[in-house]
Amino acid sequence: MKELKVVVEQVVDHCGAKLKPGDTFYVTGKGKIMIPDNQEICMFALQSLIPFLVNKQMDIKEDKYIIDMNRLCCPDPGGVIFKINEK
Repeated sequence: MKELKVVVEQVVDHCGAKLKPGDTFYVTGKGKIMIPDNQEICMFALQSLIPFLVNKQMDIKEDKYIIDMNRLCCPDPGGVIFKINEK
């Protein structure tokens, strides 16, 4: 499975969890989430990202939209936009 780097790209209006641009976490090929430097991640944003991240790690060729998509937002409409990159 691929390793992914997830970065806070933009805070649209506000973030109740106080995430800021540049905050980063990693999804390893072993199904673990690694958050460097004792940072935190919002559980509500994470729950919306996890289904996509699992599929993105697998790189299923039939789901081209998953391969091409690299930005997701948290469920709060004024919240955070995340950029997903292969590590």
